[in-house]
Amino acid sequence: MTGLRERKKQQTRERLVAAAGRLFTRDGFQATTMEEIADAAEVSVATLYNYYGTKNTLLLAHISSRVATMMEDGQKILAAPPPHPAEAVQALAGAYLDGFLGLERELLRETFAAGFSPASEVLPELIGMDELLVGQLAALLGPYYESGQLSVDAAAAVVLLYSILVTQLIMYVSAETATSASVRKAVTHQIEVAFSGLRAQER
Repeated sequence: MTGLRERKKQQTRERLVAAAGRLFTRDGFQATTMEEIADAAEVSVATLYNYYGTKNTLLLAHISSRVATMMEDGQKILAAPPPHPAEAVQALAGAYLDGFLGLERELLRETFAAGFSPASEVLPELIGMDELLVGQLAALLGPYYESGQLSVDAAAAVVLLYSILVTQLIMYVSAETATSASVRKAVTHQIEVAFSGLRAQER
């Protein structure tokens, strides 16, 4: 009986997150009300607040489901990595960008705003998601370092490489002129620069 109750609770959580995601995408985060989410999920407002106390926690759950998909896609790359580390990082960055850029710009903006607020109720969870993605990137790079294809260990390289992704996403949510295509192009180029190095060749 306990197992059945837990399954029903999980199904309700998934229905609420799915409804919130649809409305956030269609109407925008700020314009969407908790009452509208409850109505779309066919539950009472009291039930919604019992599961998710604020819109921010619903947004976090929506982002978390997207990150889970990104991790699954990333794991496929880890299972059969390209021969060169630069190609592997490009592939993993592409999987992460598919997830992040598939979100409405406003949702990314709200997520970053929550992440930069020290008093944010969802900050620890957002940090946890970052740690998952960073950990997967480090796991990807580890074998290349051990085989001698990288001159620095994965822990050092991952800080630089992950910061490329985060920086470009911040620019994307900050500048309306930025596009998904320009973000992908910039990330690709900067990863190439990171692997080629900044030091000029001796003449």
